[in-house]
Amino acid sequence: MNLAIYGAGGHAKVVVELAKQLAYHSIVLFDERWQKLEPLEGCEVIGGWQAMLDYLSSTESCSAHVAIGHNITRLDRLKALQQLEVRLPVLVHPRAYVCSSAQLGDGSVVMANSTVSVGCEIGLGNIINHNSSIDHDVILADGVHIAPGCNLAGEVKVGRATMVGIGSSVIQQIIIKERAIIGAGSVVVKDVKPAEKVYGNPAKTH
Repeated sequence: MNLAIYGAGGHAKVVVELAKQLAYHSIVLFDERWQKLEPLEGCEVIGGWQAMLDYLSSTESCSAHVAIGHNITRLDRLKALQQLEVRLPVLVHPRAYVCSSAQLGDGSVVMANSTVSVGCEIGLGNIINHNSSIDHDVILADGVHIAPGCNLAGEVKVGRATMVGIGSSVIQQIIIKERAIIGAGSVVVKDVKPAEKVYGNPAKTH
């Protein structure tokens, strides 16, 4: 299997390792800084965005992934690839557990030791990072990043392009609106407004 990855930073490094475990035998990277970058985990960085589009159009049976941590940028690139009808596989680590009834959006990634439980709906281009727990009937909109070690209780709803910081916990039925930022180690016990930044235990604006 062939995989073209846009992005060559820290998140891409983890994605490359995951893709290798999923038996992608040909992996090439693309990044606007490509001329200054060394190979990443043995994979060459061979051009920028336009070079990736050219590569995809000329390479048979090649899928794509956007390994960019910035949520809005990741979504923009993924939507552009969707319009071109490029295959955007979901990458699930062999040591992750995803319930059969969960729905995972194109271009999402579920890292090692994470759980996505029954009835979950995961949008386009989500990152569910290492050691995270997504409980029953959680809804994550497009472009959400759940950082390592987070715990989301049942029926939580998280809006588009939201960042849930490392080690955070969210109690059941909380609604977190779009583009919110939940600070590291926070405990969210009430709803979060659009673009609101909250942190602490209990999480609140400061």
